[in-house]
Amino acid sequence: MPRPRPCGLLAVLALWTVPAAAQTPSVATLRGTASSSFNGHPLAGVMISVPAARKFVVTDSSGSFWLGGLPTGVQLIRVSFDGRETDYFQFELRGQHVKQIAVLLDVEAIDLDPVVVEVRQVNGQRDLAGFYERRDWYRGFARFFTREEIDQVRPTRISSLLTLEGIATRCFELCMPTRFSRGALCAVPINVNGMPWGEDNYDRIDVSRVAAVEVYRGEPPYGLSPALAVSAGSSIWMGGGFPTHGACGLVMIWTR
Repeated sequence: MPRPRPCGLLAVLALWTVPAAAQTPSVATLRGTASSSFNGHPLAGVMISVPAARKFVVTDSSGSFWLGGLPTGVQLIRVSFDGRETDYFQFELRGQHVKQIAVLLDVEAIDLDPVVVEVRQVNGQRDLAGFYERRDWYRGFARFFTREEIDQVRPTRISSLLTLEGIATRCFELCMPTRFSRGALCAVPINVNGMPWGEDNYDRIDVSRVAAVEVYRGEPPYGLSPALAVSAGSSIWMGGGFPTHGACGLVMIWTR
């Protein structure tokens, strides 16, 4: 049996394990999203398989997947894309629980050897502390909404808040959040609690549970990326957007 190897260009992050509503004690569920490690955009057609269970699933147009009825205990999980396979990833699956993972994949890479990083949970208090630091550092490069300011605006949906910064969902071949930058329309990456949001409908985020929002404009200011990637579970600058890398900014949403 192949053994997991900790090297390469694919990162799989185990985010957290949450109780599943209706499962028998002998089965577990695996769910998550697949995104481009270059720009954070969702990836469709990524295959996630559990060989021991003879089960697999392919990510949909939003990059999301769900695979239930899996055996518990330590399981080997395999990821493949466009006919290219990786090594096995080892995760412990628990009965009556959902293991949530995020797959970050460089689709342009020839070699898809993996790196596996496990993050037990997102530290919301630490990330919110970073929010206030970044508000002081980058006030001229971004708009920062605290919970108090969100309450003053009284948006019924998160899209109503982002409209204040010129961000709206537009549909072409795909639907995505966009804004005009330097006279051109470009896509805006959206991260929630430090991870890329894998769906075009960001109104599924309950605005009443939003603690803070950061909306960066244009190219990221110097030093922003290190500030957002200081430790596992914290925010990561995902780049992305057109016409140039990072030119459309970034939205960071923190929930409570």
